[in-house]
Amino acid sequence: MYKNVNSKTPLVSVVMPVYNGIPYLPEAIRSILSQSFSDFEFIIINDGSTDDSEKVISEFNDKRIIYIKNEINLGLIESLNKGIRIAKGKYIARMDADDVAYSNRLELQVQKFSLNPNAMVVGSDYLLMKRNSTKHIKNKDDSDYNKAVLFFSTCFCHPTVMMRNIFGEKNVFYDKKYIHAEDYKLWVDIYAYGDFLNVNHALLKYRSHESQISTKNKETQLKVSREIRKNYCEKTNFNLTDEQFETLNFIGNNIFITSEAELSKIEDCLLTLKNLNAKNKTFKELSFNIFLHKFWSDSCGNTNLGLNAYGIYKASVLSKIAPVSFGQKSKLMAKCLLRKFRSS
Repeated sequence: MYKNVNSKTPLVSVVMPVYNGIPYLPEAIRSILSQSFSDFEFIIINDGSTDDSEKVISEFNDKRIIYIKNEINLGLIESLNKGIRIAKGKYIARMDADDVAYSNRLELQVQKFSLNPNAMVVGSDYLLMKRNSTKHIKNKDDSDYNKAVLFFSTCFCHPTVMMRNIFGEKNVFYDKKYIHAEDYKLWVDIYAYGDFLNVNHALLKYRSHESQISTKNKETQLKVSREIRKNYCEKTNFNLTDEQFETLNFIGNNIFITSEAELSKIEDCLLTLKNLNAKNKTFKELSFNIFLHKFWSDSCGNTNLGLNAYGIYKASVLSKIAPVSFGQKSKLMAKCLLRKFRSS
């Protein structure tokens, strides 16, 4: 079922799939309808919900809402592609049915696009809400840095993004073969079409449901992420040996490090990336160096090697390729000490 009561062409299309969205759905819908920027259509795809989601959606009387009902549950990827195919906006904003957008979200992201004509994706900082805590997650407003992160993982929190609507023109959509990492695959597919930028303000309250990811889904996510990394290395002409690629996956999967040999392999992999970037000139050197330092520092802090890990960090050229504050060094040292007695 497809219902459209708005014939006006909007600047932004907000796409929000819903599957059994109670109890958070009303707040999510209100947060979009109360945006300070009003030139948008709100595409809500009810993906075969069996709760009262349809009743809740029908209670909102706003001409900007376009309601699509899947008679059966088709899944997130197919629902997203449905919404994208009918979206009329110049830009497409993602939204999830259990999150809350700040009232200036669309305004600030549209403004970012206006000031940056080459922007392809604009993300934002966000508040990560877990059961007993709230944490402000900050991203970098640096396209080369964000694209470098794709060697390991997604560079945006998916529901924070606004994207230039090039999907029909380029015939690129979310790929159902990459379930549980469909956003990661999309960024790799469109990385060459423009800049990946960020609004350095929290524009979304993001509810974490990590505990709901089953072991089976986690294994699928790791498998498809491996394929995505391979694809990205090929697209960017970063030719790694089989051993270096295995280390790339080791880093990307955030595996806890228990030996100096593992840390040495990580150092070799990151230095190889550095040398390949110098040769290919794919990313700006400073941005890439900051990226390399972050993953070197994170790796050294993700061990049970204690101060030995900090010593290895300091001895590497990777510790000197980007500006590092005293506070950052102290934080890493404390992390090394705290994790010394962790076994896995």
